Amino acid sequence: MSLNRSILVCVTALGVRCAGAVSIAGTYSGHYRCAVTRNLDLQITDLGGGRIQAVFTFSGAANGAYTMSGSFDIRSGHFHLDPQQWINRPAGFNMLGLDGVFDPRTRRLTGRIPTFGCTTFELGPPGSGIRPPAPPQAPLRHAQPAENPLAGFEYWDATMDAPRGQPRESEPIDDVIDWLRKQGFSCMGSTHVIWDQSGTKGSAPDYVRTRERYVVECDGDCRGLRYLPYTDAQIYAFGKSQPAPLMEIKTTWFGGRGFRWEVRRTPNGHPPPDVYIHRWTNSGFNSGGDCRAPQALSR
Repeated sequence: MSLNRSILVCVTALGVRCAGAVSIAGTYSGHYRCAVTRNLDLQITDLGGGRIQAVFTFSGAANGAYTMSGSFDIRSGHFHLDPQQWINRPAGFNMLGLDGVFDPRTRRLTGRIPTFGCTTFELGPPGSGIRPPAPPQAPLRHAQPAENPLAGFEYWDATMDAPRGQPRESEPIDDVIDWLRKQGFSCMGSTHVIWDQSGTKGSAPDYVRTRERYVVECDGDCRGLRYLPYTDAQIYAFGKSQPAPLMEIKTTWFGGRGFRWEVRRTPNGHPPPDVYIHRWTNSGFNSGGDCRAPQALSR
């Protein structure tokens, strides 16, 4: 049976034949949403064995295209595509991945974009009428523009939820370090946020090699602090599952690449806190460092 045929026969784990399963291979058109909504054409090729590849072509104010590769589960309809290589890269644009579901009845693809600042995509056969949502109505003339804070993650650690006057047995950073070491991660070093003269905007350079984890440590008045890694890599935040902010960043760029952290805080009359970002890897390298802020080392 040819893998390029549109009609396939699948066998479930129970041995029951599922006739009429439709291949995901084909051309799709629609849109995806990041800072703005852009047109998207996706050409998918079925390589067999659950492997697929695609060409992601976007258009609008700028046009670009790149290759992708990934996987497809014919039983559930779930597919995942990671970016690979630019075909045509406009200045200032980064590649995105896709994670979604294929509906064989309507031949529509829907899902999310696993990159911070982006949300969803919706695609269908060319001419199926999938249109981007209408833009929001313009504000009234007398309305004052609202302050647009940094779109990022709000700082939180376990001490902020602890009852007043009841200290924790250990510092949040210590608990995260113990957990990372048990997961086989080793410290690669730290970067320190430098604040501007206003004490409300800060930044720090950093680097991601392949897949690494980053712990944000704040010492001082940390309420109202927000942070964001400016990178085209895939970002996963652990949220409150860990006692201090922990993120995983993964890139497909060969040899890794540099990026920067942007940090903002609301002015409150107090000096800005010391913020350190610690980089951990599971490559087997062990620097022997503790990856703690200098203040924590002296406690």
